[in-house]
Amino acid sequence: MAVAEMRKVYLIAEKSLRDSIITRLRELALFQVEPVDGKSLASSLKPPQVQTDDLEKAISHLGWTVDYLEQFEDRKPGLGLFPAKIMVRQEDYLHWIKNFDWERTFQRCSEYKSSLEKLGEEKNNFSERLHLLHHWEELPLPLEKLGEGRYVSYQPGIVSREDRSHLERELDNLKTTYLVILKEEANQLYFLLVYSKKDSEQVESIFQKLRVEKVLFTEVGSPRTRITELKETIARIEKEITDIETESRHLTGERIKLMTLHDHFYNLLGEKKVALDTRSSSYTFVLEGWLKKKDLSNLKKGLGEFSSLEIVVRSAGDKEGQKVPVALSNPRIFKPFEVVTHLYGLPLYIEIDPTPFMAPFFAIFLALCLTDGGYGVVLALAAYIALKKMRIGGEGRKLLWVLFISGLVTIAVGAVTGGIFGIQFSELPAFLSPLQRLVLFNPLTQPMVFLVIALCIGIVHILIGISLEIWDHLRNGRITPALLDEVPWVLIIVGGVLFGLGRLGHLPGFSSTLGIIMLLGGAGTLFLFAGRSSKNLFIRFGKGVYELYGLVGLFGDILSYSRLLALGLATSVIATVVNTIAKMASEIPLMGPVLMVVILIAGHMGNIGINCLSGFIHTARLQFVEFFGKFYLSGGESFRPFRREGKYIALS
Repeated sequence: MAVAEMRKVYLIAEKSLRDSIITRLRELALFQVEPVDGKSLASSLKPPQVQTDDLEKAISHLGWTVDYLEQFEDRKPGLGLFPAKIMVRQEDYLHWIKNFDWERTFQRCSEYKSSLEKLGEEKNNFSERLHLLHHWEELPLPLEKLGEGRYVSYQPGIVSREDRSHLERELDNLKTTYLVILKEEANQLYFLLVYSKKDSEQVESIFQKLRVEKVLFTEVGSPRTRITELKETIARIEKEITDIETESRHLTGERIKLMTLHDHFYNLLGEKKVALDTRSSSYTFVLEGWLKKKDLSNLKKGLGEFSSLEIVVRSAGDKEGQKVPVALSNPRIFKPFEVVTHLYGLPLYIEIDPTPFMAPFFAIFLALCLTDGGYGVVLALAAYIALKKMRIGGEGRKLLWVLFISGLVTIAVGAVTGGIFGIQFSELPAFLSPLQRLVLFNPLTQPMVFLVIALCIGIVHILIGISLEIWDHLRNGRITPALLDEVPWVLIIVGGVLFGLGRLGHLPGFSSTLGIIMLLGGAGTLFLFAGRSSKNLFIRFGKGVYELYGLVGLFGDILSYSRLLALGLATSVIATVVNTIAKMASEIPLMGPVLMVVILIAGHMGNIGINCLSGFIHTARLQFVEFFGKFYLSGGESFRPFRREGKYIALS
């Protein structure tokens, strides 16, 4: 239940074995490669000359082809946030990387893409021309006849409908004009004006005055003929587009092969980049990196075939503490909750892994936010079905396991609070009456009991956080900070609890006396020793007062756990309201029963979804702020062993 112990490893071997050893390291997936730093024993050696341009170009082309074909492939259900990789058999993988002509497929897709873009532009152009001509379908003249003639001009134009009367009145003053209204649409008027060429200046003045839009055509022939021709052209283009899309759809069967080649080249590029991290002399090379201590024997065994290889191992130095990669090592039950730790940030190598201490509280807090046993069943069942039926990546599976475990805990919480889908156990049929023996309190009728439970759990949560900080100080030899900075807070919290319970009569009378002694002792220690690093009495006094001011923050932290009450009550109240509305709807003639079922399903599913989301957020907040804030810094870098990786596939 801790951060895995790491070792710095140097691999020294004949230069001719470099590529073989790197390939073997990838297969073992145990060793995180590190670039050689300036203080390394290999810093005086030279970096190798490695070419990666061809691989990077191939990866780029393959990735583009995969993305292009994706739009023509039928989608399968999955979680986009946590995509799962496609499983490929080893024999298929080996066959495809040797025999599949991916460049031919890339070339075809490039041609298809180029053709689609060209045809798309042509279609848009013809569609715009068709849209324009639709307004002038009633023109009685061929389009090439429009414009200025020798004696007469034919000018099509567009004017707003509200200016129609103004236009007609202005044109009436010119005796040699003839206005034909061709179409009225929305707020616009489409017209053809025939006028004598000698009146051109007056017509132009009228057009400018009324903001008339003159229309020019580049088409020839009658509008109706051109409309028919354009429709035929667009139909031909659409058929060509459909044919190309059909051909592209036929290529989607090769998409998995393209993915395989992409990841194959990606891994080859990874080996080249690892080679760039080595340093070489004329005859030898050196590669350095990190390894889990427990995997050291496996590394030596896996590299045993290289007889000339020398493996040098050393422990992480104190100065390297914050640079050492971090790998979490937790029991199976706590493993899923590592996803929550990752949300906040990994611990430093020298820190405590908070996962096993946080996990039980996370499940309990989320369960208290839901409070309903029926909701726990739905949550656990939905998570379990998703785990079994959906293709989801590693982090997504961990999140679903968190929800599954939290759902089981919610069932237990629902049992002690006596609620199932908003129905109290006392309202269930008689044969289920034994369930009432499990009930400890009802959140709706005993909210103060719920509040006390939430605050008590919060106090325990905070005490564990402070205790972990004490443990961290002690294991690193920092006894004074542990005793003078952290233990006093434990005394204050425990003393305050004893004092309160003693005064309320829940504990013997001496408990309140003991509690006040502990409380004052802790506060006095903080006041006297908070500024111990300074010799100035005024500074020490100020730091002591400031440290005592932290009591306000501590009180606020404890009160933060009241959000569990608020969310738990909200879930219960909404569930009860849904049932009440459904019962009222059931009394409606004919449609009542159907409406009741719809309300129950939609209402409870919505309640589960909303409160599960808000419960997860607030539960995470209690971990990140109130709990982690007591002992946890984070900032660690994840341990990433050199292994076969890829964007798309995994070998089965």
